[in-house]
Amino acid sequence: MAEAEAVYRYESGYISHSAKKDYGPLDFTGKLAGGLRLDIRRRAPLFCSDWTDAFMPENFQKSVSSILYLFIAALAPAITFGSRFLDGTNGQFGVLEMIMSTSISGLIFSTFAGQPLSILGATGPFLAYTLVVYDLAIAVDIEFMPFYFWTCMWCSVFTILVAVFDLCALMKHVTMFSEDIFAGLISLIFIIDGVRPIIENFTESRLTLTNCMFETLLFIWTFGWATYLSSFRRTPWTFRAIRNFGANFAVTIALVSGSAMAAIYSNDTGLRMLQVDADFAPNLSLSDGSKRPWIVNPAGIDRPFPAWGIAYAVLPAIGFAVLGYLDQNLTSVIVNRPSNNLKKPPAYHLDLFVRGALTLPVCAVLGLPLSVASTVPSITHVISLTTYEVQQLPEGERKVPTKVVEQRATNFLIHVLIGLALFLAPVLKFLPRAVLQGVFFYMGIASLTGNNLFDRLKLWLIWDPARYPQYHYIQKLPIQRVHLYTLVQVVCLGILYGLKAIKETSVVFPFFMASLAIIRKALKCMFTEEELKQLDSLPGDDDEEVEASKPGADLVNLEGQDETSKKEEMAI
Repeated sequence: MAEAEAVYRYESGYISHSAKKDYGPLDFTGKLAGGLRLDIRRRAPLFCSDWTDAFMPENFQKSVSSILYLFIAALAPAITFGSRFLDGTNGQFGVLEMIMSTSISGLIFSTFAGQPLSILGATGPFLAYTLVVYDLAIAVDIEFMPFYFWTCMWCSVFTILVAVFDLCALMKHVTMFSEDIFAGLISLIFIIDGVRPIIENFTESRLTLTNCMFETLLFIWTFGWATYLSSFRRTPWTFRAIRNFGANFAVTIALVSGSAMAAIYSNDTGLRMLQVDADFAPNLSLSDGSKRPWIVNPAGIDRPFPAWGIAYAVLPAIGFAVLGYLDQNLTSVIVNRPSNNLKKPPAYHLDLFVRGALTLPVCAVLGLPLSVASTVPSITHVISLTTYEVQQLPEGERKVPTKVVEQRATNFLIHVLIGLALFLAPVLKFLPRAVLQGVFFYMGIASLTGNNLFDRLKLWLIWDPARYPQYHYIQKLPIQRVHLYTLVQVVCLGILYGLKAIKETSVVFPFFMASLAIIRKALKCMFTEEELKQLDSLPGDDDEEVEASKPGADLVNLEGQDETSKKEEMAI
């Protein structure tokens, strides 16, 4: 065991001493599958403890609470994303497919991946790009499902090649500049796609004014209650346990209460409900009125699929591969940050290989939306398994993680429960679409919290410099330089969203997203190294910073929940 600890000890990167040369987890090895083999070598001795650590007496309670908490946190977005896939693909996918994708992908990933703390699910960019793939199929009049099958299989090949040739090492060049823009895109997708159907209700002649107004009321009700309850833990009302319960399950409470109110008046208002089949059949109906089989026929379902369609699927497959590379690795980088105090080594190449070799082909064969490591649920998973110690400093308090229950059992059981949720299909059809739109909108607004780009955007609205928040870069740089850096990011975000929103250019938006790392390199022509160091870093990276104590605020719950869990039920 001592030898294993020597191999996996974290010092400025996890280093394998069994190789002739020391390689970190994001280093090029120059060998075929060299990084992948080193990942397996690092993680293999820990595989047994990955399953048993969750059930150690000192970890059992924390593991159980994390499972129940993350089950709800992952299920609510799966339902919401399922409804968005249903609308955007004209019924090709539905809620059952999204729940099944989340469950199966999560079970596979938690069993074989190198970083089992990452939670898989749908994300905003993957939703947007799946709709791009649908538009590409419709544009050339071919069946979407076989086209989607070949797109996923090509993506599987590209993803495996990325893992085999150590291309995860390129993540060393991705900084907070790119991460903030990527997170900003996710937020915009949630916000705009959440509110757009509510606005469009008033332009549809088939809907009465009563129907439009009531759906708007449900939208506001759901968003308002989720927002209020998410911060309920920081209020002085009631007992602490009740406050924590309300904050942890804010989205679920808002969703259930909105659905209950809709049930009372649904007969009078003609509300549009979620479309879910209670017989567990796929959502797509064929020309003869029957449901498509669960196994997708790559040669065509209703009509023959042309051979040129297989080659046509290469371009969107590359886009999916780029998105998957960024989504998966950005989440892994955040989970594996030294500040989280993880003891077991990361395995970036292994994570990507498992996704390419196992989860992608399964989703292709079954015709399911793709799932990828989702940042917010993954962070929440880490937080729920972490014990914190509060250090008192002259400037305030600092939360320091002292122990993380690193294992794969909680992730596995979370997705087992999500799979069992398929039996709730007869109940899901009573969820109003307006309520789900409210949840989607809440996800977008809540995900703005902690984004450095949007924090700096708020500075544009403050005219008195004396009222600026005391961010580390404000204390060390002229405000004009801060605003210029923010402007560059805003322009990049605008271009990125514009490319996604315009059908003629939407297929290339993942490639512009990948180019953000190059744009960041080019900023050296506009900013000094010191300026970039201050602006392109996390708020807590500077050792001089601490988290100031706020009166009445529960800064930390030593049983594993802290203030950041207000984002609990988002999936980006």
